[in-house]
Amino acid sequence: MRLKAGLEIHQQLDCGKLFCKCDEFNIEDNLIFKRILHATSSEMGNIDVAAKSEGVREFTYFNKGCNCLVYTDEEPPRGPNMSAVKIALQFAKLVNSTILEEIHFMRKVVVDGSNTSGFQRTALIATSGQIEYEGGILELDQICLEEDSCRHGKNKDEYLLDRLGIPLLEITTKPQLSEPTQVQQAAKALGRLLRACHVKRGLGTIRQDVNVSINGGQRVELKGFQDLSSMPQVVENEILRQSNLNELIEGKVGKTAIVSEHFKKQEFSIATKIIGWKGILGTKDSETNHVRMGRELADYAKKAGVKGIMHSDELPAYGISKEKTAKLHKILNCKKDDAFVLIFGKEKIAKDAMNRVIERVEIKGVPKEVRRVTPKNSTRYIRPMPGASRMYPETDIPPLKLNNIQIVIPKTLDERESLLPLNNEESKQMVSSNLDSRFKLLMKHSEDAKIVSRVLLHTLPNIASKNLPIISDDEIITVLDLVKENKISKEGIENALIQLITGQEIQLGSENIEEEVKHFIDLLIKEKNNFIKERGVAAIGPLMGPVMTEFRGKIDGAKINALLMDRIKKKI
Repeated sequence: MRLKAGLEIHQQLDCGKLFCKCDEFNIEDNLIFKRILHATSSEMGNIDVAAKSEGVREFTYFNKGCNCLVYTDEEPPRGPNMSAVKIALQFAKLVNSTILEEIHFMRKVVVDGSNTSGFQRTALIATSGQIEYEGGILELDQICLEEDSCRHGKNKDEYLLDRLGIPLLEITTKPQLSEPTQVQQAAKALGRLLRACHVKRGLGTIRQDVNVSINGGQRVELKGFQDLSSMPQVVENEILRQSNLNELIEGKVGKTAIVSEHFKKQEFSIATKIIGWKGILGTKDSETNHVRMGRELADYAKKAGVKGIMHSDELPAYGISKEKTAKLHKILNCKKDDAFVLIFGKEKIAKDAMNRVIERVEIKGVPKEVRRVTPKNSTRYIRPMPGASRMYPETDIPPLKLNNIQIVIPKTLDERESLLPLNNEESKQMVSSNLDSRFKLLMKHSEDAKIVSRVLLHTLPNIASKNLPIISDDEIITVLDLVKENKISKEGIENALIQLITGQEIQLGSENIEEEVKHFIDLLIKEKNNFIKERGVAAIGPLMGPVMTEFRGKIDGAKINALLMDRIKKKI
């Protein structure tokens, strides 16, 4: 099956909130409020299919982070944040996109609870552009600037406000990726380009979605990749899933019946026959490549508010006897190859859930939908693919002209790495840790790039692990100057830094340190005379230990080795 895949990347920007001037972590205690969200008609009178699928629900929001009136939807937005706009333009120039002369913010209907207002503000910044990746060239489709959504809370329909409103760069690509490995390669390349700009770093600050389709199929959006390494396998599994759906016998619904009288302990129950689908619904024991339509139907039903469904492939079970199962077959006029779905719940909710199951059964092939990635590298249904009806103009934010905004194109990570006098691995570490500017500053006080590299990449993290005070650049410079003046050795840098930040006096080597080392070595040789006669030059290794213990940090280790070698050679 021929694969067509494209990327949709969401990257948080590091410049405050998009439509307010609040501190990102300005916390107001004990703020809890509720909102009831529901789908509304667009300007053309249509309701978006994705929004409609969410129904009408009540959501609870908890303070965690910025809780200003803009993001509790009690005040109109300010802005937009011009720093965020400039970062978006920087990236657009970096990938040679065509920047719009004027941007207009739109409202994107989102009623799943992830935004307090029921919509997300977004603006198209640029179109086209391209990136290079290991597999070739990937063309971009568009670049948008939008506000990030809420995070999920502990329970269903509960959300936290800390992430809401953080500026988000949304980049979509053309569906030009034809191999699962290319998806991973392109996502990696795009992520590295984004890090050339002022973006947030760390877990959850970038989210990669993948749009996947195969020959003759519909586009499916896969959301929630935890890491890039899982991408090829998830895409492979999605190809197989879509292929299985295309080969599936067309679903036809038969009789639907209210069967509450047969389940007295339940409030309401409804059942529907599916013609020719026996064995297709599957069970938890089905083989790995089984399409498991029972699980698919359950995911659709859950959107109505039920906990799940039961079906004939897994019955009798869950307290439903063989006799009751046979009774349902008879009521629904099921033939040998037919299956049925059974739903329990409040009448209105159960009927809605069954209608959603019926709609899914009657979809031929691959439905256009949004799916989440699971830890097992499979996918589960979230909602139908949104359509054009969910977008309408944001009337609280005036258009913004971009013509006169001056932008400096940032250096890419590759360009920054090439400017460092280090090997490839050290350069990558330095740039990926965003330490290259600090490295250049410290190099003004050192003649040895390796010393500065070791301090930034190894010494400072080691000291930090001991819960000691943070070390400033001035303190590092003080110690580097002492190394340059041969007052301490490079081995003594860590101890010197610890002594400095803990208020101790830095222990310097004396002006006659070399003579002191020679004297110590002579005494040691005298003490270990027999050992040296026996081992010869090979005795240097064991004897380095006591000398280093005595003079560590006061004189360079290479100098100690040379003095020890000279003294031993004279002895033997």
